[in-house]
Amino acid sequence: MTTSTLSQATIKAEDIVGFTCRTLSSMGSEIRRVFLLGQKLREENPNIDLVDLSLGNPDLEPPLEVRNELVKLAQERVAGAHRYMDNAGYPDVREFLAGRLCKSEGVPLNRESVFLTCGAAGALQILLRTLLDPGDEVILLAPFFSEYRPYVTNMGGVPVIVSSDENHLPDLSNLRSSLTRRTRAIIVNSPNNPSGALYPESVVHQIANLLTAHYEETGRLVHLISDEPYARLLFNPSELVSVLKLYPAAWLVRSHSKDLGLAGERIGYLAWGPALSLPETLNALRNSARALGFVNAPALMQRLLPKVFHASVDVSQYKQRVDAFVDVLQKGGISCVRPRASFFVFPKSPIADDNTFTERLVQFGVLAVPGSSFGKPGYFRCSLTQPLERVVDGAQRIVRCAQSKSLK
Repeated sequence: MTTSTLSQATIKAEDIVGFTCRTLSSMGSEIRRVFLLGQKLREENPNIDLVDLSLGNPDLEPPLEVRNELVKLAQERVAGAHRYMDNAGYPDVREFLAGRLCKSEGVPLNRESVFLTCGAAGALQILLRTLLDPGDEVILLAPFFSEYRPYVTNMGGVPVIVSSDENHLPDLSNLRSSLTRRTRAIIVNSPNNPSGALYPESVVHQIANLLTAHYEETGRLVHLISDEPYARLLFNPSELVSVLKLYPAAWLVRSHSKDLGLAGERIGYLAWGPALSLPETLNALRNSARALGFVNAPALMQRLLPKVFHASVDVSQYKQRVDAFVDVLQKGGISCVRPRASFFVFPKSPIADDNTFTERLVQFGVLAVPGSSFGKPGYFRCSLTQPLERVVDGAQRIVRCAQSKSLK
């Protein structure tokens, strides 16, 4: 009888975590790293005075009517209410959303062009899994949500980064030169995370024109994926641009994590216009959802949507925080474009190395995320998901850090 040499001491990290997973984990992990650093600092010193501006975790609670409807739905005794359904979601809920989107987006839609998902992240991954072949390129407009890179790479795609100007709007000349015969999609995130910038209709129209010209030249269709989880957190709702109306091969991704305060409940949807409504489209998305293990969006949240779609958290609170935060920074000499939506602010780092600056901020009791992780070095992201007085305190600490002799 032989004695096994396998024991707790012999198992190493590489025996558990594969190379591919390690590679993907190195992308887009900076936000969580900073957040976990805050948790560690609090464990080591429970009395630490820390202004955590790292994680985009909305603090405004769901409106009262949302909570009331949830209670009613949970108490209903309807047979099959918690069972599987069509992978695309309940037909009546999809029909409801299609009707609302027809009015807001200005294009004809029906339930066959709406797919309910586990948040915007679920929608993006289902769509990328459907569209991409190995080696296909996906253009990301910096600054971009850091998770886009692992989403693309996980589906065998290749992220291609396109730079932006000082207002965080895409460099269209760079975009034109980045289009190749391998380009399969471009992800547009407006209102933008991390900057809070909003792409004007003229910019989206120019992007659409570039993609159309590329198709006419190469025969290669480039899909425009518009990721809009902050669409209903615009400070001026009339500024929202309908991507579906501007480009036939456009996909709309939205969620209710922020506007209804339901980030932990994971409910969102994917929608597309008539040009993409082929007989194969819906089934391909169903197959991708099953292959990725999403199966379907949460049944309870699906049934909730039509009852509370009109509701929203108080967006004016986010605007008040953003304005106060930016005012303090600008008065302190820190350059910052004033956001037009959401609770993110993306100031310019007072020194070129944004990683060094955010590390120095920890000494002043502030957690922020370096802009490098969003594809735009030299900036840093602040998530204003705390009460106004803490947000202002955080801005004042950032100014003190920027003006400190130790930073010179």
